[in-house]
Amino acid sequence: MGSALEDRASEFRRRAASATATLARWIGEGADAPLAPRPAIDAVQLDLQNLEQDLAHHPEIAVLARQEEIAATEAKLAQASRKPDWSVEFAYQQRGSDYSNMVSLGISIPLPWDTGNRQDREASAKFAAAEQARAQREELLRAHVGEVRALLAEWQSGRERMTRYERELIPLAAERSRASLAAYQGGRAGLTDLLLARRNETEVRMQAVQLEMETARLWAQLNFLTPRGGGAQ
Repeated sequence: MGSALEDRASEFRRRAASATATLARWIGEGADAPLAPRPAIDAVQLDLQNLEQDLAHHPEIAVLARQEEIAATEAKLAQASRKPDWSVEFAYQQRGSDYSNMVSLGISIPLPWDTGNRQDREASAKFAAAEQARAQREELLRAHVGEVRALLAEWQSGRERMTRYERELIPLAAERSRASLAAYQGGRAGLTDLLLARRNETEVRMQAVQLEMETARLWAQLNFLTPRGGGAQ
């Protein structure tokens, strides 16, 4: 049993070293700094009532929203170009004594050529591009909302299981270890029974640690999903 536990401890140390190396790739020497206190993973910064609004700040969705704005602006400009842009020019010239002063007035009226085909096709293409950009943004937003709801359900399940381990499974396993020790000391149980009880307690505690690690990973994904987080605790 001791060798198996040491092997598992070595595996956890390897995973910690690998995580530190990956973090150093992004933040440099700060990856070796002492760890901060453990965060409270029983709350996330996402407002479940306004999930779509929070996720609208996600970088991928924000980029599509910007593309949608640009496409909509281009569509409006294409529509405006269909209307002739009239212009009026007025000029006054004061000439020498041998000539009278002169006033001129000019009106410019563009005559669009083949408006029904060329400009209409251009405007229609721009509006179609704007509609496509809107549909892409909405589709990606719905996909992200679905993913986040699934993560939230998994995180909440992890919290419930952690509570069950803390309140029921770990105390029960510890009580069985104490009972086995008392029975062994009283000659009512053998060494094998005691070792099995101790091993069971150790396994339960290791499972609780593993569950907490997985739940903390989900919490981190949810808590830092958007640049600004959410509004609700």
